[in-house]
Amino acid sequence: MPVPNDPTQRIYVWFDALNIYQSGIGFGWDDNTYKKWWPADVHVIGKGIIRFHAVYWIAFLLSAKLKLPKEIFVHGYFTVNGQKMSKTLGNVIDPFEMVEKYGVDSIRYYLLREIPSYSDGDFSETRFKELYNADLANGLGNLIARVGKLAEKAQGIRHKTQVKLRIQNYEEYNNLFFQYRFNEILAWIWEKVTEQNRYIDSKEPWKLSGKALEEVLEYSIEKILEIAFLLQPFLPETSEKIIQLFTAEEIKTIPPLFPRIK
Repeated sequence: MPVPNDPTQRIYVWFDALNIYQSGIGFGWDDNTYKKWWPADVHVIGKGIIRFHAVYWIAFLLSAKLKLPKEIFVHGYFTVNGQKMSKTLGNVIDPFEMVEKYGVDSIRYYLLREIPSYSDGDFSETRFKELYNADLANGLGNLIARVGKLAEKAQGIRHKTQVKLRIQNYEEYNNLFFQYRFNEILAWIWEKVTEQNRYIDSKEPWKLSGKALEEVLEYSIEKILEIAFLLQPFLPETSEKIIQLFTAEEIKTIPPLFPRIK
């Protein structure tokens, strides 16, 4: 854009565009709000615009003696069935349609688990259904259904754990989280899901009664609440349902969290 009264100079339009990050949160008009939100804890961008956000934007801020974002997280892109999204190809995915069809937490799970934070990934509805059935329906959903039903039949089973576990107790989780390695965190959590399903299979609580049954169920409920706590940033609605189920005064079975897709 030409500089007024000086045709030899140009103003780079990204200067104005990038400054929206600050002006939108109070820069120049609401000092208290600006100080609350700036500098950004993490500046999230796609890999195709690194130069503008990691070079030019930083240079603008340094020149103006303003604080820089604390971190810059650069993510990759995703394709659809191995191809770049294109109106011509007609392979554009409508996220609202997918959420309406499968639920928001299941879509969250696929995108965070299947697509690595630092590289490109692919969205395939076929692969989504495979992962949904394997991990959500048969894995987590099956665990909750089995333990919930057994606890309801047993009656009087109570959780003996603190739901609000401290994230500091999970060093590996904490480290991965602050490196934005969400797919690795979910893989780590799902090891716990698998471990609990194996525990139930090995103990066969449906054959137990009395104190033996109580001990198995209380242990499983404690581990399930731990899993639900760890899943809160990723599957918030699902986590809340699990916590409400197993911390209720009387445990009663609920509809399947993730009905299997045929």
